[in-house]
Amino acid sequence: MGTNGLYVVRYRNMYFKSHHGCDGYPEGLGLKVLRLIRQPNGIATFRRVFGEMLDGLKSPSHSLLLIENGDDFDVDPPSRRRPQSCIWVYEVDLDRNIFHMDGMPFFSLDCLPNDDAFIQYITDGDTSEEDFACEDHISEDHYGHTACALRCPPEHKYKKPTPPMVDNSDLVTYQSKMCTGSQVALSDLLAVSDILSQDEHVRVTLLEVMIGQCMVNSAIGKEIYQIELLNDHNEVTDDQWSIACFMASVTFVPQMFDDIWRVCHRSLKRKEFTWVREDTVVCITTHLYDERCLQASVSRLINAIIEQKDNHGHYFGIAFSVFHCAIVKVVKNAHTMTFSHTSALQFLPSFHAYSPSTPGITALARLGYRIDPALFRRAMQVCPYAQYLLGKKSPAQKADGSDNMPLSTICPTLPLELWREIARYLNPSELLVLGMVSRLCRGAVLMVLRYPHLCGYRLVAAPQEKPEYLQEKHRSLRAASFSAVRADIPTIVDVGVKFRDIPSESMMTPLRVKGSLALYVTFSAQPTADARDESSFK
Repeated sequence: MGTNGLYVVRYRNMYFKSHHGCDGYPEGLGLKVLRLIRQPNGIATFRRVFGEMLDGLKSPSHSLLLIENGDDFDVDPPSRRRPQSCIWVYEVDLDRNIFHMDGMPFFSLDCLPNDDAFIQYITDGDTSEEDFACEDHISEDHYGHTACALRCPPEHKYKKPTPPMVDNSDLVTYQSKMCTGSQVALSDLLAVSDILSQDEHVRVTLLEVMIGQCMVNSAIGKEIYQIELLNDHNEVTDDQWSIACFMASVTFVPQMFDDIWRVCHRSLKRKEFTWVREDTVVCITTHLYDERCLQASVSRLINAIIEQKDNHGHYFGIAFSVFHCAIVKVVKNAHTMTFSHTSALQFLPSFHAYSPSTPGITALARLGYRIDPALFRRAMQVCPYAQYLLGKKSPAQKADGSDNMPLSTICPTLPLELWREIARYLNPSELLVLGMVSRLCRGAVLMVLRYPHLCGYRLVAAPQEKPEYLQEKHRSLRAASFSAVRADIPTIVDVGVKFRDIPSESMMTPLRVKGSLALYVTFSAQPTADARDESSFK
């Protein structure tokens, strides 16, 4: 039993750790940590002993809570950073009353399982027979993260914090302004049909893939689990804010994704309010399922819109907690201002979900699909080649630099429909060049830019039924197949999954965590929809 293990204790937001050079398995070190905290008055004893250590009253090396054959706690002084390791890690979290394993929350310290159940709930996850290789297979969720088995009774599972207290002053705006609806259907809020168009279905499916790629990523997935344990929005870390804001905003950026040399979306800087469009603002929060927390977030969004926007019109706010979202509509007229909003919509799929679809993902994708008058300018900003062209004089500029030279001076006049057909043959960089020719050409380009463009392919449809190769091993939670076109050649595009026999590329997204870790999404394309079997996957 030579496997290493870490015994970690968190108290007052400080981490103590003791390294064990052998017997790190759940049956070894895991059970020893469990028995130590499960002893009579175990939690009180842990708090007293580690409180004395932090207060300097006792030396960590003489602690009665050390486990034999491990290093003393004072080998590494307590740190505010959670220990990161690829070996077995068992953490007693006294601040949140949670027993963690490998950085993932498992059990409530107030109701720990017995020895046999402990091993069972760690090693018997929701795993299919084909994946279940041996008795000590560690339980995982559907995204591949270490997770407590679904069969674990609720009394043993870790508990989420209760919603924070909301001061009445935080609800003044909500209660003083005219609310025309507090559980408005999205179709009514946006004045659109209940039924998604084919183009909207593509946008929704692509957003589902982006969210699934976040959830399947090891570092990001762990952060999402930690977001669930926050007491309020003031505890959101920079990495957690970046993850949340990416999820809420990615459907609003120009839907062009490629490598960094062709398309470069800027990473967002942390702010209380992020304007993702000229008429749409995002606020990161927590506990939206609680009515007072929801109303407080709506109040904050209304105040942000009032302070930033003097013009009359319709504005939208998004309260976003990763797990839920709510959309607010503010209507400003000459003498009145009214607001309405949806209920808290589930946004993030469960980590044990069988479908990537949620009402919140659909809502944000449809909100992002609205016509954006600034789309061409924003697309120019993310395309390095277009930025280079901005430094040169447009062929449609007059000698004095003014725009919109008559189109007949550079090419024959064509109707908008023909320019749109021409635009459909072009890749994103060429599209932007065409859009610089004239306003008529720009109108045609804007129609085409509303489609997602991945590595030069324009996504035109997403099948209602998932292909069989995506239904295996829960791949459909993080990947999708699209019908696409490039230079008028029909193509099948797979996003979020790799094949052994098909070349793939990596699309860069604006998300950065851990200082420099970027989220890349795998992309592959084939002119025909060849059958794929299990052996073709990496």
